[in-house]
Amino acid sequence: MTYLESLLANGETIVYTTKKHWIAPLFASVTGTLLVVGGIAALFGRLLTESSFLDNVFLWGGILALIVGAAMLAHAFVQWWAQYYFVTNQKVMKVEGILRKSTSGSALEKINDITMEVPLLGRWLGFGTLRVLTAADESNLNYTVMRQPAEFRKVILDQKLLFEQADARTIADAVRGTAPLPPAQPAHPAQPEASAPSPVERSSPDEIADAIERLAQLRTSGAITQEEFDAKKAELLERM
Repeated sequence: MTYLESLLANGETIVYTTKKHWIAPLFASVTGTLLVVGGIAALFGRLLTESSFLDNVFLWGGILALIVGAAMLAHAFVQWWAQYYFVTNQKVMKVEGILRKSTSGSALEKINDITMEVPLLGRWLGFGTLRVLTAADESNLNYTVMRQPAEFRKVILDQKLLFEQADARTIADAVRGTAPLPPAQPAHPAQPEASAPSPVERSSPDEIADAIERLAQLRTSGAITQEEFDAKKAELLERM
């Protein structure tokens, strides 16, 4: 069993895999990038000077800058190579590290929305930033310099919709599979008329299931929150 497979729950499958854009290591190690550029510029600067002192400064300074900058960029590229982003039928995950693995992410049911920002350079090269908003309405999952961000966002939202539809069907099937409600008993002659069962208490399992399905559609469209859906679903199930 691979490390990724050990993270999956029963019945969970991977539907999409991606990683950051290849330009991400250059942004992650700006110092390394500048040192490499500066080192190359210093070596070319030797051609513009006739002083032996400046020639040595440009030569050794350029070589040192190239070595240090290349080492910093190599470290950034190794980190980029070891990072993967996965979307399953239950959650979105980020896995990074070579010897020491680290995993973070969120369950699809906790995701409220995903905002996307694509700079001008990102439009040309195909990268952008995704911010995943969870139930607390906080952007605690920031995926920067992602490759094909629009496609990544679409996959997450599509899987979230499928997950919610499956959840609603499971609840509806569970409600329809319960035993039929007993027939309403006539009120005792000595009891006041107000003690008779209310129409809500006589709701059939099919009616409750349909109501839950409609609530799920309202939640998906954003008309109600997850908290309102859970509260109303619990209220409906108590009326069986």
